[in-house]
Amino acid sequence: MSPRLLVVGGGITGLAAAWEGVCAGAEVTVVESSARWGGKVHTERADGFVVEHGPDAFVAYRPAGMALIRELGLDGDVVTVNPGRTVSIRVGGRMHPIPQGMGMVLPQRIGPFVTTGLLGWRQKLRAALDLVLPRRLGEADVSIGDFLRARLGGGVVECLADPMVGGIYGASLDELSLDAVLPSLRDNERSHRSLLLAAWAQGRGARAARTAAPAGAPASPFRSLSGGLGMLIERLVQRLTDAGATLRLQTYAVSIDPLAGGAPPTRVRFSDGSDAVFDGVILAAGAAASADLLADHSPATAAALGEIRHSSTAVVTLGYPADAFPTPVTTQGWLDAGPAPASGVTVSSVKWPGRATDGRVLVRVFVPDKVALRTAPSASTPAGAAATDADLLAQIEPYAGRLLGATRPPAFWRVTRWSEVMPKYTVGHLDRVRRAEAGLTAYPTWAVAGAALRGVGIPDCIADGRRATRAVLTALAAPTDPTEPADPTDPTAQSVHTQEPSR
Repeated sequence: MSPRLLVVGGGITGLAAAWEGVCAGAEVTVVESSARWGGKVHTERADGFVVEHGPDAFVAYRPAGMALIRELGLDGDVVTVNPGRTVSIRVGGRMHPIPQGMGMVLPQRIGPFVTTGLLGWRQKLRAALDLVLPRRLGEADVSIGDFLRARLGGGVVECLADPMVGGIYGASLDELSLDAVLPSLRDNERSHRSLLLAAWAQGRGARAARTAAPAGAPASPFRSLSGGLGMLIERLVQRLTDAGATLRLQTYAVSIDPLAGGAPPTRVRFSDGSDAVFDGVILAAGAAASADLLADHSPATAAALGEIRHSSTAVVTLGYPADAFPTPVTTQGWLDAGPAPASGVTVSSVKWPGRATDGRVLVRVFVPDKVALRTAPSASTPAGAAATDADLLAQIEPYAGRLLGATRPPAFWRVTRWSEVMPKYTVGHLDRVRRAEAGLTAYPTWAVAGAALRGVGIPDCIADGRRATRAVLTALAAPTDPTEPADPTDPTAQSVHTQEPSR
């Protein structure tokens, strides 16, 4: 009999977990509490625009994303960033191009770093002190901000590293864990002592690799799909349905209960009042939802998941006619390193092919939670209340439009809010993940997966969902202990192989 798996959560992690299950021959059911699949991956096609309400790209150097795309037959739809990419960081009200050869937080080329206007000479000289400083890291995890300040000074943190990394997690580098977010920095200090020496060595290696790469190979690691990342969700749902998986929207798990100790199977009660028995369960609906379901049976796991903090954000999308700009828009966007109503702007129609029909410009603005959810620019809105969509647009459109040179308001706009869904990998994050995993030792056919644990990018989530399913299937295939047979008088034990999952 095929193993019966339940996946709780229909975002990219849960759908990838389900795909791994059907590929292994399992009978899979997926429940999702909302009215659509995909979670934060959400593409809308309207008025000649391809609007990404969530992420707009994934990185090719993490293989799980491209591997799944190839399995689903979407590799012909993969698109790369348009050439001639120009991205800036705005500091002190002025735009400065990101220095050529800039890595995630470290410059991989000396010349562009020395000549950039992002940093003053004192800040550059302070960064150069890293060349002679001894190693500083001990065994304990520390914040990225504390470590980089100690080695390179505050200028590099505030003008380069924080806008480039902090925005991904919706948190300051002074909160984020070195070991969970940028463990390569620990490796760099261990191997080279100086972070700058390590970065320059990596830059030489990267340039050699590009020289050896085939002609025409994309310079950028970022990829998307021609019709938006929603294509991935749509194809997954289609292929899962074709494979016989049961997919249920607007349904969530209310409780999960093992029928006999920590061994399979598990009875699950759903929000519509139905219940069903499954051999394995993958929880991929977010840390808070997973913690609620595990509180009774694994309080240690629930507590560890409950310690993972989340931030909120909003995405404001603006669509303009091209003639709203006296000169064509050529920048792909910028990050803001100073006080501003937004943390960054992407001009999607310049960055990606096919995001807007000819004669249109599509702009995405990323708004931190302090602006999106807790400010009230309108005099009619009580202080501390969430800004309305109109209020938010009234703040964001003048900021983005003025900097891009728009002469009139957008003809199209959308506001998307993501409340408490951006996991912050704060100091000690890996310890929290270890404690969450250890708490499930007694329940080997249950697994937790998702962005809150091992990576926030799309490939990370795909890999984690598939890993969780493999772990559950491995546990199900393990031989049972013959010294502990099921009690034949136990009615729940007798029902194990007779009840089918609710469809």
